[in-house]
Amino acid sequence: MNSEENAQAEGRELPVGEIGRPHGIKGEIKVYPYSGNPENFKSYRKLIVQPPGEGAARSYDLHSCRSQGQLAVIKLAGVDTRSQAELLVGSQVLIAHHEIPELTGDEFYWHDLLGMAVVTTQGRQLGTVSRLMATGAHDILVVADRGREYLIPALDEFVVAIDPETATITVDPPEGLLEMND
Repeated sequence: MNSEENAQAEGRELPVGEIGRPHGIKGEIKVYPYSGNPENFKSYRKLIVQPPGEGAARSYDLHSCRSQGQLAVIKLAGVDTRSQAELLVGSQVLIAHHEIPELTGDEFYWHDLLGMAVVTTQGRQLGTVSRLMATGAHDILVVADRGREYLIPALDEFVVAIDPETATITVDPPEGLLEMND
């Protein structure tokens, strides 16, 4: 599964990361990629920066990008000083829907999974995917149903099948996982 987040329809923006601290004095910025893969940023041409709160989003050309561990270090056109970079700390980074890279095979973006029904291999209806969480170890499907939430690791051993035609995810959760929320 590819873990990009939360765009529902063509023409909308897709959140791809969050801006951390500036890097150096020439306007470079560290970005925490939601996908866990900083290399993804190298394929983007334009980034939309949405400041926290009520601030207006602004589009920037991506001037350069490199990976530094689990982070992307980016340079946005027009952000040339550390002071300018500091003003963007905490902002969300988005891309236009048309910039989303094509997927192959059994890969899915997070936004493709939102709202899908989740059932166990035994046929138990758990609810629908309300959101996904990225953790250091792996992604988590958050499945909600009538006030209950189930946190299911998005690993091949637990996610048995994803059927986009029926909008259904079949899971085989580890023993005791579901009972933790009963």
